[in-house]
Amino acid sequence: MKANLNDIADCRKSKWENDEIVFDKDEALGINANEEEFLKELAEMFIDGLPEQLSSIKEAVQRRDNNALEKSAHKLKGAVANFGNNSMFKVALSLEMMGRENRLEDVVEAYGALTREATRLVNALRNFIKSK
Repeated sequence: MKANLNDIADCRKSKWENDEIVFDKDEALGINANEEEFLKELAEMFIDGLPEQLSSIKEAVQRRDNNALEKSAHKLKGAVANFGNNSMFKVALSLEMMGRENRLEDVVEAYGALTREATRLVNALRNFIKSK
């Protein structure tokens, strides 16, 4: 999923609190050829790999390394895109843009939002995986 200018603008305006969609099963199925079992496997792989991806972003935030932040947030954004245009995607996009533009003043707050959205998405995906 490619970010559009409206997504980027929305991320810049956001203060990291939102009630946006966490996981839209129909949208995610549309992205993944309507293959529910494949989407469930993808969700399991995403959940398994998420701690490492979040750790990479956290390290970049702590070191104030804008290049590492851009790369690690971009990688996470790509993984999240498999599950649609959701709130975690938008926060990952915002972190990627912060790294690209070397705008790190709100990066700690944005990382906190990312971890909250990650928890919400993981919970939604676990429920989806359990569903029949």
